[in-house]
Amino acid sequence: MFNYFTNIETAFQHVKRFSLILSIGAILMALGSVWLSYRFQQQAAEKVYILMDGKVLEAMASDRKSNLKVEAREHVLRFHHHFFSLSPDEAQINGQLAKAFYLSDGSAQAAYQVLKEQGYYNRLVTGNIRQELSMDSIALDMSQRPYRFWFYGKQEITRPTSQLTRSLITRGALREVARSSHNPHGFLIEKWETLENRDIKIKKR
Repeated sequence: MFNYFTNIETAFQHVKRFSLILSIGAILMALGSVWLSYRFQQQAAEKVYILMDGKVLEAMASDRKSNLKVEAREHVLRFHHHFFSLSPDEAQINGQLAKAFYLSDGSAQAAYQVLKEQGYYNRLVTGNIRQELSMDSIALDMSQRPYRFWFYGKQEITRPTSQLTRSLITRGALREVARSSHNPHGFLIEKWETLENRDIKIKKR
């Protein structure tokens, strides 16, 4: 009889240990599932899908700091393209300049006002003149805010009888602002000025 009770107690101890192991395993599995689902959610949040020409492309999201210099360079390039790449069409000129003004402060509008008063934009339209800007390089100083930049490029000014190439050097500062549909990179160009805009060569057409 004594051996019978001993066997029952031993069996009960085994069952208790087995149940404890199963409970710990279940808890660990539940914790692992929660952690894995959190990781999958994080990874999914970092993925951005873009629809282009009927194809789904995957892009990876990253924080602003890792792309700050790239975005600053693109902002400077975009502003200069809008301000200087113009066709002999009043609506196109106004549209380009409106886009440039979203990316800059009053210093760009002041430069525009001077050119307008000099009849520069009217001459583009009446003279059937097209100007296209190409970038040589952009220098950035990201060591302190506001960030400083220097733009180096060339203007190709095409007239009915000639093509003029001009050297263009500008500088300014970049202040961080909120992103918007008109300002996707979240910068504002300040204290913008032209350091050089001189003729390099001219050829007949």
